[in-house]
This record gives sequence, structure tokens and C-alpha cells, in this order.
Amino acid sequence: MAHVSTRAMDLHTAAPFGISRWTHSEFARFVVELRQGGLVGYGEGAPNARYEESREQDMELLTDWAPEIADLEGPAGVEMYCEGLGGAGVPALRAGLSAAAWDLAGKQAGEPVWRMLGLARPSVRTSYTIAIGAPDEMLAQARAASAFGTLKVKLGFDGDLELARRLKLALPDVTFRYDANEGWDRERAATALAVLEDLDAELVEQPLPASDPEGMVWLKERTRIPLLADEAVLSIDDLDAVGEAYDGVVVKLAKAGGIAAAFALVSACTELGLRVLVGCMIESSLGIAAALQLAGLADYVDLDGALLLAEDPFTGIDVDGDLLTASESPGLGVRPAD
Repeated sequence: MAHVSTRAMDLHTAAPFGISRWTHSEFARFVVELRQGGLVGYGEGAPNARYEESREQDMELLTDWAPEIADLEGPAGVEMYCEGLGGAGVPALRAGLSAAAWDLAGKQAGEPVWRMLGLARPSVRTSYTIAIGAPDEMLAQARAASAFGTLKVKLGFDGDLELARRLKLALPDVTFRYDANEGWDRERAATALAVLEDLDAELVEQPLPASDPEGMVWLKERTRIPLLADEAVLSIDDLDAVGEAYDGVVVKLAKAGGIAAAFALVSACTELGLRVLVGCMIESSLGIAAALQLAGLADYVDLDGALLLAEDPFTGIDVDGDLLTASESPGLGVRPAD
């Protein structure tokens, strides 16, 4: 029998983190603990209001599900349970429970999760996000993070293109990718992409609202920059609707619903010829470690969520500048920092 419990975890970014829809410094997260035979598997839930999910709702649901989970056959049964909850929504809750199951399974087997998945040990370079703020503050943040080979800049505000020009002029050797978070309309996006193409943009995430796939088809015909779906693709079920509208997909465990679900989404994207960016929410090293298990399969990696924190409550990932390497320890390879 596997016993599940959850506890709240508040994460604070070192600086305010802004996108086109909001700016926050505190993020409500929770930790899932799955216990069996004296071992504990950990997973992180990173709910997002954009997907109609909250920490309070998720923690209440997990409490309600605990008796059912206790009757399951260990971690494998819990992962199957997560997959069966696909129609229930709450992808971040499923992702936290899935990660805890894989962490526990790895500890029981004495193997890291990446090896259990049949993958090589992930060692990948991540981009670093420059969140929306005052232009001078964004420029200062970019200069401070210039040791990262790639910076992801949040756009979708008045003056965003002038800021992009200033960043490229100040840091000509840095690779820039951009994320509008649905912050443009069609004409604004077309104008922006023309400018960003001249600035050698690596890619642009979600330039238009997810509800405008026809606009994305129109936009894709007007640029050479790879356009990636983020808010438009939560899970594998959304792929059919976006295949002609985007060049790739941002895969996040908190959207896909867990490690197995994200692995399936990555595989499906590859089969369809879509590029893959493995990304994250603002998460501790616990959430990042779960995504890192799959990051070696990606074309692009954006797993800087824990690097943006004032204090990280978990530890275990090998961080060397922009290089993230998964642990060889059993499970996800991370543990509480206390």
C-alpha cells in the first residue's frame, strides 16, 4: 500500500517575475509525498490559474483521493492512476503525484528515473528568463545573466521591441529567444516577428492567444522564426489542432500531467516533426528534477525555474552555470534542503 500526503510550499523569486498577463513574486506550490516500505517519493505541484487550477483545490482533491491511492499496487499503480485522471483536468496535481510515484519507484529499484526510462543521463544547457519589468531593469538583469548562452525574454508589453533591440545591441554574442505569452494580436505579432527575425531570434513562444489557431497559420507563413505552442498545447490530445499552426511545442510536466504523459507528448511531437522545448513553471529543484529526466530528448531546454528563486527548498541537481545535470542517485535524485 502507498500512502499519500501533501503539504503547502510557497516559493519566492529573487526579483518580481512578470509576463504579459501578470507579475508575481510569490508562487503557491505544494509537495506530494508518497510513502511505502519506509521510503518516500517526492513530487511538486505547480498549479496555474491559466489552466483553472489552484493549490487549495489540488490539495483537497488529493486528500479525497488518498484512500483510493492507498489501495493501489505501489508506484506503478499510482502512475496508471494519474494517467486515468486525464479527463479530470488538474494537470499540475497529476504531475506532482506522477513525479512522487517515479521518485519512489526509483528509490525502490535503486536506480535514477532517467535510467528507468531507458534514457542517457541528462546533461543540458538551459536558457535563463528575463521577465517583464522596467526596460532598464530588464537590461540590467540580462547583463547579470550574460554568462548564460541563451536568454529567454518575455515580451507582450508597450515598448517590447525597442527593449529587444537594446538587449541585442548590448549583448551581441548571446542567443535570444522570446515569449509573448499570448500578448499580441495578429498585426502586432507580424510586425514583431519581422523585427525579431532581423535580431536573429532563435524562436518565439505563443505569439498569439491559444484560441486563434487560424491566426497562427497566417502568422507562420510570414516568418522564418520557429513558432512554438505553449498555452495552446497542454497534452497529447491538443496536438491535432496545432500541427499546421506551429513549428514546435513547449512541453511542461505541469501542463501534460506527469512524467509518463510528458514522455508520450515528446514522442508524439517527434513523430510529427515538431520541435520540442522542455520547459517549466516557477518551481523548486524538485519540479525541475522531474522535467530534467526528459530534457535530453528536447531540441531546446528552459528549466531555469529554480534558478530564479530567492531560496530553493530542494537540492540535488548538479548546476554549473547554464549546464544542468541530473543526479545518478535513485529516483529523481533530489532531497529537501533542510
